Amino acid sequence: MSRVGVDTGGTFTDVVKQREDGSLEVFKLLSTPEDPSRAIGEGVLSVVGDGEVCGEVIHGTTVATNALLERRGAKVALVTTAGFEDLLVLARQTRPELYALRVEVAEPLVERALCFGVRERVGYDGGVRVPLSEEEVQRVVEEVARSGADAVVICLLHSYANGDHEERLAAAFRGRPEGWHVTASREVTATFREYERASTAAINGYVGPVMARYFERLQERLKEVPRIEVLQSHGGRGTLKEVAALPVHTALSGPAGGVVGALKSAEEAGFSRVITFDMGGTSTDVSLAEGEPTLTRSAKIGGLPLQVPVVDLFTVGAGGGSEAYRDAGGALKVGPRSAGAEPGPVAYGRGGAVPTVTDAHVVLGTLVADRFLGGEMTLDEEGAREAVEELAASLGMSWRALARGILDVADAAMARAIKVVSLERGYDPREYALVAFGGAGGLHGCRLAEQLEMSTVIVPRAPGVLSAMGMIRAPGRRLMEQTLLQRLEECLEESEALRERLKRWEEEAGAALGEAPTLRWTAGLRYVGQTHAVEVDVDWGGEVEEWGDPRGVFEAEHQRLFGYVAAEVPVEVVDLRLMASGAPPAFQSQSWTLRGGGEEEVRRIDMGEGPRETPVVPRESLEEGERRSGPAVITEYSGTTVVLPGWIAEVRRGHLVLSRGGEG
Repeated sequence: MSRVGVDTGGTFTDVVKQREDGSLEVFKLLSTPEDPSRAIGEGVLSVVGDGEVCGEVIHGTTVATNALLERRGAKVALVTTAGFEDLLVLARQTRPELYALRVEVAEPLVERALCFGVRERVGYDGGVRVPLSEEEVQRVVEEVARSGADAVVICLLHSYANGDHEERLAAAFRGRPEGWHVTASREVTATFREYERASTAAINGYVGPVMARYFERLQERLKEVPRIEVLQSHGGRGTLKEVAALPVHTALSGPAGGVVGALKSAEEAGFSRVITFDMGGTSTDVSLAEGEPTLTRSAKIGGLPLQVPVVDLFTVGAGGGSEAYRDAGGALKVGPRSAGAEPGPVAYGRGGAVPTVTDAHVVLGTLVADRFLGGEMTLDEEGAREAVEELAASLGMSWRALARGILDVADAAMARAIKVVSLERGYDPREYALVAFGGAGGLHGCRLAEQLEMSTVIVPRAPGVLSAMGMIRAPGRRLMEQTLLQRLEECLEESEALRERLKRWEEEAGAALGEAPTLRWTAGLRYVGQTHAVEVDVDWGGEVEEWGDPRGVFEAEHQRLFGYVAAEVPVEVVDLRLMASGAPPAFQSQSWTLRGGGEEEVRRIDMGEGPRETPVVPRESLEEGERRSGPAVITEYSGTTVVLPGWIAEVRRGHLVLSRGGEG
């Protein structure tokens, strides 16, 4: 019985099948943005042969993300504590651009006319100040029914401390015949800061009906598959039922799979400290990680805060399909406009007319036209050249200089993204290996490493489908969290009572994952009087007698981040979290079924210093431990790797490890 991982991207849908014997088969097909489930269904059918049984499909989805970014979600009603109906409009009153004369902020997902106040009040300590009457429940339910809303979001003041009122309202709405998609904010995140909690719940309600319809279509297309799961934004799998209730956890589903796959590949190649670089057709995602995906709870999507754990990524609009054009000032611009899957780059021959990053590679020869997708798709080199020449003429440049310039501009945007997740956060990128993947990652890995003075680039096996690979390698995962707002010494003094709560979380995690999960406890700590917390690991599982005082760990991290400690100031526990992970699925990567092939040959390729004789090497011809010096172009079905002069590529457990001057 096989398992299939699927990643739906802006240009391609990637499919990886793992057979019972552990062997793998990969496949790529153009995405179907009008109905992503169609490409998924076609992709699964392409790798699962007649008579073969597919027992499980794990996929990453951009449906929720696109619905949010394109503002085509549900009509949402917000029910909140009376007097707080303007919560989403007022937001935080911070200026995203300090010196901009005209500040543009994201519009709330809920119309002001669809915000309803309910008379009740819970204090920060969980005590009920104003009870919620049954008459009040029925009144607000009837008002929402008359509004014509498709989904209902409930976010009451301080419900993180006492969720009884939210639960009663949610039950009343769910019992109605309208069939609303109902979201109670405490079910999404049981943490404080009402605006961020309301925003997260609103996102969940906004995309909920869209995701429900998508899952219905997907199940119909995969009706022979007994188990369908979705990769969530924190890098763990969840069932369709779980994700349908809380689709907000899929906001960064696909990119999370790439980080999981990149970390697994880097580990096999002997590296743990990495910066992942996922360059696809539409955008590029980068993340810094050390052994495990780095998570954040302060992400934004479409300009709106998202207070759930997601893989800490930074995204720029630079990908293989990013369009190059002349801006109003006469300068060359690349992205964020993208040719996407339809019509795609000019070289795809599907009607595209604007040159893209892919077209620049084609005309320079770094992307070999007759070996794209293993030779299954031949690129239109002449059409790409004509498009590049036309833009070059408008800029007064040669076509070759323009093609190089397109790549340089794209590199600059991606290098800035890597600096955001490294240098701007106190990490030296030179101490990390760059894991380059996605359909275009291998084309730019060495180029970016040289800009950032990094000495090692890892190009995983089948880099263009690594996100799909991450789907089938990701564990099941559950998160429990709760705001405490309690002095650290009080938590330790009342450890027995706290331990009882934590035991319930452990039992829930074990029941959900069906096995003895790996538990990771973290706490958000801050000095009393500070606004934001620093998240650190705490050893609060197991017996209370074995608990340690995390103040030392907190102060060491505070020193690293801010350059000082305040030994005389008390420490406060803001919130406590448990991340429970099941055992990762069994995986074997030695045996592959690869499409394409071809013989090694020499072609004239321009890597930035003019055309020169360069070996073009099929990746499947390389043996374990084999080394190749640059310049070289290594082709395979799902991607192309450019080895610049001065670099050496070595095969380690099937992965390409590229080192400057042969070091590393």
